[in-house]
Amino acid sequence: MNAARISAMLVKEYHDAKSNVQVLSVVIVPIFLAILYSRMDGEQSFAASFVFIMTVTFVTMYVQALLLAEEKEKNTLQVLLLSPASSADIMIGKSIISVILTVIVLVVSMLIIDVNVESPIMLSVTLVLGVILFVALGTLVGLLSENLVQTTVYLLPLSFVFGFGPMIQMYFSEGIVADILGYTPGSFMMEACLAAISGESFSSYREDIIWLIGWTVAALVVTFITFKKKSLSK
Repeated sequence: MNAARISAMLVKEYHDAKSNVQVLSVVIVPIFLAILYSRMDGEQSFAASFVFIMTVTFVTMYVQALLLAEEKEKNTLQVLLLSPASSADIMIGKSIISVILTVIVLVVSMLIIDVNVESPIMLSVTLVLGVILFVALGTLVGLLSENLVQTTVYLLPLSFVFGFGPMIQMYFSEGIVADILGYTPGSFMMEACLAAISGESFSSYREDIIWLIGWTVAALVVTFITFKKKSLSK
């Protein structure tokens, strides 16, 4: 990895992000929800878990995909793929701003909701896995999309199925739909976040973490293969 190239890409991504209205919009949504939930009486652990998943889904995946799609529209991604930068340099450089924005929103949301986390280490592990997974998914969508409009079309169903599975599952308590949604990354994240916040033993959500790791590895492999194919086709 080349630190200078990664830093240069980070600066470029920062300038692209701050001038992108869509990016700024998705960053605001989870914070607005956190403020809303903080003023409501109810289960704070559920509210916090929902906002965490919303943050990882919207901020991480959307920002990653939107910035990549914008690069493709400007034909600057092709130039980057043909540059001396390695695959690792490009993938890390293109992901850092998404991760930074996600961390900021997560911290701000947690402070707003003011939830007491009994197992902060395991909550951090769960969120890190979620961030890596949705960075990979956002990269994949950005690589497969031809423009910003197509990116949005791909992101909407993906975010609902992968990120908001637990919320949709509430309306399908039984049947094949509930069974399928129970194996989505969002469902595993929700269970792990709730258990970590309440301080349950690791054995109670170990299976959720294992499934989340599996989803993350699969997403990284598919994204890397797609990235290499795109690089070779230029």
